[in-house]
Amino acid sequence: DMAEKRYNTLAEVPEWGKATVQKLIDKGCFADKKKLNLTEDMLRGFVVNDRAGVYR
Repeated sequence: DMAEKRYNTLAEVPEWGKATVQKLIDKGCFADKKKLNLTEDMLRGFVVNDRAGVYR
């Protein structure tokens, strides 16, 4: 089994998710911004929520 890809820093996040993750970092949503531990599915959910206006 291959381990699922995890994004631990903003630099590792794909371009399509960077603005959303930065917004969540700025809001203090992560305990450690250098250990985000985000999966692709988590990132996708955050971006969908952001586009829907959840993170104002």
